[in-house]
Amino acid sequence: MGPGKPKTRDAQSVSIDWVMRLDRGELSEAERSELEAWLSADSRHRGAFARAQAIWSNVRSVGAQGGPVIAPARAFWLVATRMRLAASIAVLALVAGGGFAALHLLAGREASGIGEVRRIALNDGSTMVLNTASEARVRFDGHERLVLLKKGEASFLVAKHDVRPFIVRARDVSVRAVGTSFVVRMQPAAVSVTVDEGVVEVARPQGQNLPPEKRRLSASRQLTAAPTRPIKLATLNRREVSRQLAWQEGFLIFDGELLLRAVQEVNRYSTVSVKIDDTVLENKPFFGVFRTGDSRAFAYAVATLFNAHVKEESGSLHVTTE
Repeated sequence: MGPGKPKTRDAQSVSIDWVMRLDRGELSEAERSELEAWLSADSRHRGAFARAQAIWSNVRSVGAQGGPVIAPARAFWLVATRMRLAASIAVLALVAGGGFAALHLLAGREASGIGEVRRIALNDGSTMVLNTASEARVRFDGHERLVLLKKGEASFLVAKHDVRPFIVRARDVSVRAVGTSFVVRMQPAAVSVTVDEGVVEVARPQGQNLPPEKRRLSASRQLTAAPTRPIKLATLNRREVSRQLAWQEGFLIFDGELLLRAVQEVNRYSTVSVKIDDTVLENKPFFGVFRTGDSRAFAYAVATLFNAHVKEESGSLHVTTE
């Protein structure tokens, strides 16, 4: 039986199976027809298939750079396993409704520690995933479903509700969504919103020397709102969206960012910080796939790649060329 036949399986699991089989080159003409029929049956199937392809493309691309990273097949297998788990949790939440909420009835404050990624089922069937060192407060009533993101980053898979809108607020930015998937991140000097699926409406009230703003974002669009600047919009390809959301599966994927930026991202997930003691090295492009929280593996990979060495001092990992 091909991977597209069991109707009870979630789209993400089926798409992962297809991508892995396509990479091995095992599809017959009949199986290719079966794949096309499955993709055509539901627009969500194409979205799930595109995400799986993007993750595989990221992992293979980074592996091809020749740096010390997780083996591509192993990395994809690990990500795929976590994606299947996440999808099964989401399906349970949507199907079971209140029954699943009884296992974790969200009320008040929810937070995650450094290096922790928490997947939380909300009592409306939606799912919230808190990234490292994040905090959110939830206020659901008969009129709206409100999440106040106090710090950090969170992704949302929203269950559609015709009466109660789903709203996420971060500083002065308000994100309104119905039946969609998106991420909100609070950066030191800005708030960013990235849409994975569906459409959201982002609003910001009048600020200092800035008029009120409202934007609609569709899939693969990203918005950045800094306090003293107009809202900035960007279009991402599916591969870039997948790379940015890899933290949900426990991975960080770097695809040519400056090493300084990669270090900042790695340090979000660990109490053992990495420091680069060379300004020239900080501005080198970096490629790699790493598990979140594994700052030691990251530091030694950087040292190997750039002919440097690591000094461990006072709970920090110093990468130096001296």
